[in-house]
Amino acid sequence: MMEIITKLQKLINHPHIAVTERGNSAIEAAFKTIPESKTLLIPEEGGWLSYEKLPKRLNIPFSKVKCDNAKINLNDLKEQVKNAGMFIYQNPGGYFAEQPMKEIYQICKEHGCLVVLDISGSIGTELCDGDYADITVCSFGEWKLVEAKGGGCISAKDKTTFDLLKFEELDEEEQLFAIEQHLDLLPKRIKFLQEKRQQVIKDLKDFQIVYPNDIGFVVVIKYSTDEEKEKIIQYCETNNLPHRPCPRYIRLQSKAISIEIKQLTE
Repeated sequence: MMEIITKLQKLINHPHIAVTERGNSAIEAAFKTIPESKTLLIPEEGGWLSYEKLPKRLNIPFSKVKCDNAKINLNDLKEQVKNAGMFIYQNPGGYFAEQPMKEIYQICKEHGCLVVLDISGSIGTELCDGDYADITVCSFGEWKLVEAKGGGCISAKDKTTFDLLKFEELDEEEQLFAIEQHLDLLPKRIKFLQEKRQQVIKDLKDFQIVYPNDIGFVVVIKYSTDEEKEKIIQYCETNNLPHRPCPRYIRLQSKAISIEIKQLTE
């Protein structure tokens, strides 16, 4: 276990880290620290399904921050953060939209709002930086960067925050071994996925690709006509690329096709 923690400390830049049974367990642990009088903020798109489901189950009031193609709208965040106790978001948003981490953290800190950064789609990249988060959460499940088929982690910048988190630590030896293995494979997996993504972007350069120059692990392409939509789908089917239609909360709330590069394996 300590070898895993050491590896994660280097990747996340947080000293206090635990391996959890699931990624959603980590998110729930973070949410349970919100003061009763405060609101949880989540992005209106480019988030994860649990951002909406867990607050409803835990009876936590929440509000959605506006986004610009899955990037946090800082002006709306400035307005809503005044009554918020926590803001959770994913970087990159929807696995394709680089977020302004420094600005988000500064805005939230000015109002005493905790920042929870979901690093499931950025661990191992420059977009995973604990300097700009009070808490990070991560999943090691299927189709994630650390694709160990289970488990997750939670971390905190300071011990006071970490001691407030209540969770079940993962103790299954086989799953811990898989996590450690896939942490070692992370650089290779990121390189493979980024090369695949760049090839898709090159092939479809004449379409409306959203943020083609950002770090990402899916390719989201807007379309204006049914003909465009069918051409994108045909490309995916010809090249055996998994794809999903949008609007979709975890990607984009607009008409688009998300090519799920992160589902590919070598």
